[in-house]
Amino acid sequence: MFIERLVSERLAHFSYIAGNDNDAFVVDPKRDVDQYIEIAKSNCCMIRFIFETHCNEDYLIGSLELEQLTGCRIIHSDRLDFGYGESATENDTFDIGGMRIKVIETPGHSPESLSFVLYLSFGEIPFAVFAGDALFYGNVGRTDISGMEKTAEYASILHDSLHGKLLPLGDGTTLYPAHGAGSACGGTISDIAISTLGYERATNPMLVLPREEFMERKKRENIPLPPYFARMADHNQKGPQLLEPGLVKPMDALRFANVMTDCTVVDTRSPLSFAGGHLKGSYNIWLGGLPNFAGWILDYERDILLVTQRQEDVEIVKLYLSRIGLDKVRGYLCEGIDEWNNRAMPLEHSGMHTVDGLHGKLKEQDLFVLDVREKEEYAQGHIPGAVNIYVGELEKRLAEVPSDRPVVSVCSTGNRSGLGASILERGGFKKVYNLIGGMTAWKEKGYPANKC
Repeated sequence: MFIERLVSERLAHFSYIAGNDNDAFVVDPKRDVDQYIEIAKSNCCMIRFIFETHCNEDYLIGSLELEQLTGCRIIHSDRLDFGYGESATENDTFDIGGMRIKVIETPGHSPESLSFVLYLSFGEIPFAVFAGDALFYGNVGRTDISGMEKTAEYASILHDSLHGKLLPLGDGTTLYPAHGAGSACGGTISDIAISTLGYERATNPMLVLPREEFMERKKRENIPLPPYFARMADHNQKGPQLLEPGLVKPMDALRFANVMTDCTVVDTRSPLSFAGGHLKGSYNIWLGGLPNFAGWILDYERDILLVTQRQEDVEIVKLYLSRIGLDKVRGYLCEGIDEWNNRAMPLEHSGMHTVDGLHGKLKEQDLFVLDVREKEEYAQGHIPGAVNIYVGELEKRLAEVPSDRPVVSVCSTGNRSGLGASILERGGFKKVYNLIGGMTAWKEKGYPANKC
């Protein structure tokens, strides 16, 4: 018998495949499904079932891909009108290769949330629970997905699910959540490899709160809600479009220039490389930031062109974007920015500041310091006088940034602020700077930081 966890890089999405006696099941599969098939094959198993814990919001589910390839059955809640699969409800059971899966309804994160309890050899003691977004390591799921007006109500329901359904399964039950540290589907999630319900009962600060305090804590929770979440939930309810194989076309500089006006250009190089020379109007979303920020920034209806550091990055970019449904990747600059330079084609440059340089200039120049981190990060310490606009919301709030002063974009290290600087440049701002090293370097030097 085996259980393997697969992690979608940067999205912090966890999916699982478990098998025994030639049969296997998958929980909350990502859209690219080759790994599940390979794992099943290597364990001499056929994938018989897919269990969806809820209508996921932060990525496209791979259930229909697996169904097409394996003929497996898809199981999800009966409390939402899904356009595919089969419905299940409280206490339904499924026997798979000497394993038994029992369904328990654990709403709160969303009304249709299910958890799947695994029993071995049809015994009565739970071995593990796949809890979706109800319970994480060190935290619980967010309750504001359906709107802030529903937060308190859903928090109360989630409290019932945690204490009435999940924790009674027993301290020895292994917990398999749908997300880990860094996910937008919860607050501060612990970065640990494995946990049990007993460990969570003893260490998870949300599990010791009485109902009213739990509800108040969830009402005060302030986590950015990416706009693409609604799109993902809609597709996952109806059934995501199957992935279509396709080539991202290599383009030389001249061909790239001919088509780029009708496309969105995404430059995945580091902020330092981007600042040294980039194509006018391009977004600088560094490679590791694509899963988190592409859905905030990019237009799903426009074709995408890529500028990458290396040719091998193109397939990684395509994979990251496909997981959130951005499939219109049309081409990439084959020989990179060097060919563009060698042809003497026009490039733009953005400014950079070190923390020492900015600290000195703050006393001499009328600079506008724009902190593009999340509100909670900003509250924990920011450059005196800095104004906070989250980078995911910046493009819609450019009117709040003065255009007659130099603007310095700041984050924790320089990556998100590089994206912020590129958004400002696209918006017509002329004197834009990125603070290299960000607040990490600022605090390292001992420069003053305000808290609020």
